Amino acid sequence: MAVLVQNQGADWNRELYDTLFGVVIPDPAKPPVGLIAHYSAPGAGGGWQVVDVWESEADFQRFAEEAIFPAAKEAGAPPFQTTIVELHNSLVP
Repeated sequence: MAVLVQNQGADWNRELYDTLFGVVIPDPAKPPVGLIAHYSAPGAGGGWQVVDVWESEADFQRFAEEAIFPAAKEAGAPPFQTTIVELHNSLVP
């Protein structure tokens, strides 16, 4: 079942996001296994948010543990909150 993953970092900003994106996805033409869509934007209340659609929660968790968490730790990035829900519907015109 596909899932919607939202990561919100109150102390994150565009520069930190851009730096880490380049580390964890060095070639956007070769996305991680299971990633369907990826979006990022300033958070409504500040900080930075990332919203992804993954084929499964396991695909996201694997990528987070193998790439995101180590890169964030290496960069000394502040923590972020993650919310994962199953998708009910999607439309991509």
